[in-house]
Amino acid sequence: MNYCNEGDVLVVSNEEDSTRSLMGEVMMAYLYLQKKIAGIVLDGPIRDIDEIGKWDFPVYCTGTTPGGPYKEGPGELNVPISCGGISVNPGDIILADPDGVIVIPRKDAATVLEDAKKFQAADEGKLEKTRQGTINRDWVFKSLEAKEFEILDEVYDA
Repeated sequence: MNYCNEGDVLVVSNEEDSTRSLMGEVMMAYLYLQKKIAGIVLDGPIRDIDEIGKWDFPVYCTGTTPGGPYKEGPGELNVPISCGGISVNPGDIILADPDGVIVIPRKDAATVLEDAKKFQAADEGKLEKTRQGTINRDWVFKSLEAKEFEILDEVYDA
């Protein structure tokens, strides 16, 4: 935590252990208020969720537990990890919203941004057509037909 800089996102692997929290209110308050990091992504549980949940500070974790953190190590800093089954490397871009977290390798950032803009524009177009009642969903029926989808409603008629 001492090595975090303002604006960093702290990403921690816990190797899927859910028996002890990775941190609680005291440790997070230090990161939030003193270090002014942008957020935390933990591959493990936290404690003190009632208090931390009131803060305007993004925290992503796998759950909660009353068990306190193990503070004796071992640990490594700025090394590749697996967090939630996803590879995370130092310097990767972390984006998060209420739906979840994504990791963008820094070298792929420009390409991902352009692809994301195109995807968003397409989604906005679909949403607008849905609002107007002009959306064409014929592709659904074509897909179901190609997969030989069968409706068995008449089987249950008695």
